[in-house]
Amino acid sequence: MSKVQKICQGAAAAITTTLLLSGCSQVIKTGANVALGFTEKHIVPPILAMDDAEMVCNTGNALTPAIMATKDMGADPTRVAVLMYSSAGICAEQKALEAELRYLRASKANQVTEAQDARIEQKRWAALASQRQYTGYQLFKNRYEKKYKKPLGDSCPKMNSDLEQTVYLLGMLSGLQAMTNDINSGGAVNVPKDIAAVVERGMVCLNDEKFWGAPNATRAVIWTLLPGAGDGKPDPYQTLKQSMKIGEQKGVRLSHAMYAVAAQASGDDAKMRDALRSFAQARSDEKPVNPQFKLIDNIAEVMVKGISDRYWTEHTGVRTADDGMTQFWDESSNASDLDELFDEGDAKAE
Repeated sequence: MSKVQKICQGAAAAITTTLLLSGCSQVIKTGANVALGFTEKHIVPPILAMDDAEMVCNTGNALTPAIMATKDMGADPTRVAVLMYSSAGICAEQKALEAELRYLRASKANQVTEAQDARIEQKRWAALASQRQYTGYQLFKNRYEKKYKKPLGDSCPKMNSDLEQTVYLLGMLSGLQAMTNDINSGGAVNVPKDIAAVVERGMVCLNDEKFWGAPNATRAVIWTLLPGAGDGKPDPYQTLKQSMKIGEQKGVRLSHAMYAVAAQASGDDAKMRDALRSFAQARSDEKPVNPQFKLIDNIAEVMVKGISDRYWTEHTGVRTADDGMTQFWDESSNASDLDELFDEGDAKAE
């Protein structure tokens, strides 16, 4: 075989190999996109309809690496990944809460070493929650700005599908939660503080009625937390009350959780108790949960219970009693129940 023939043969082999590999790569990319499309259409809706936030958060822990692996295959996992990272963040937030409650109990008992250890654990879990939520927010933000060719929060795009709008809401909330958890961790993740302003502007792009009053409730919370954010805006607590009415009508109590967040940050005891009572009274036979978004309602419940447990533990050393969102430790029936509990403990000790 002549030298020219060998060169031509080698070139043909190289071209053939390239075409085969390119074709194989395209098949993988197509397969990944088909799998993600199937997940978005047939798996995400049932997840949103579940009423077990803990199970979903564990699903986020387990499946996020597999979902993100499709990115290396040429697919775009953002819409599913935002839900997964947001869900995984719930697990870390709950661990941080348990450590914080341990810290509060140890502090009340003057157990210095136990309190220090609990505070360190709390910060570590808060940092992990922040990292997960910030990753979800960044994925959402990068996809948004690439698709719409404009900075997030500057103007409102045309979002046609319900899934796109739901991902927009979850992505925004993930950014806000990431910032809050980063503050609780002592700044371990370095989440930019300007996210709050981006979220406040960006929430006007969602229909407040369609999304259970949550967009305006989120903005109202930011007005109470961010200096100057509420200038020229409606009264934040009046806005929260209006959003809560919408939430009750729509069967998703996320606005109630926002009210509890604002009340906790205000340090106002009357607001805190009103927020907890309002949440407890918002569920009745006449106000059923929206069957499509039981997960969001359950996440709101987890948030409010955490705030309530923190409030109770600060004052009594124990977490919320069964009726602890409607009656408090210093009110007649609960006060007597606690007295009986302590009397029983003293009797057993004797």
